[in-house]
Amino acid sequence: MAALALAGVACERLPDVPNVPPAASFIFTPVSPIYAGQTAVVFNASASRDPDGTITSYVWNFGDGTPEVTSASPAVSHVFPDTPATCVEITYAALLTAVDDKGDRASAAQNVKVIELPAPTSEDCAGR
Repeated sequence: MAALALAGVACERLPDVPNVPPAASFIFTPVSPIYAGQTAVVFNASASRDPDGTITSYVWNFGDGTPEVTSASPAVSHVFPDTPATCVEITYAALLTAVDDKGDRASAAQNVKVIELPAPTSEDCAGR
């Protein structure tokens, strides 16, 4: 009889569980010295996490005017471009955006110091 009583009752749909956004984190190597136009810097976002899913892409903006790089892999290599400047250290803000399987995003940034040769401490730069 209990089955007959339930036959006319509609099931209530529970709301979807909200997505938890990812957490973005990265390191880079070498930290120093990084020479413009010469040093390949490896950026690694393998410490980024998504507690309720997966990270599907990593979007890198190196802050140096080069196009953004999107990758399914957490590691990329980048050479900061040589500029007409000399005897200076330029600080770029590298930005990682981690995108999860639900489309949510999280970002992390770090400053990267790049030397335009000759190095500011060089004798060639004395008096500038």
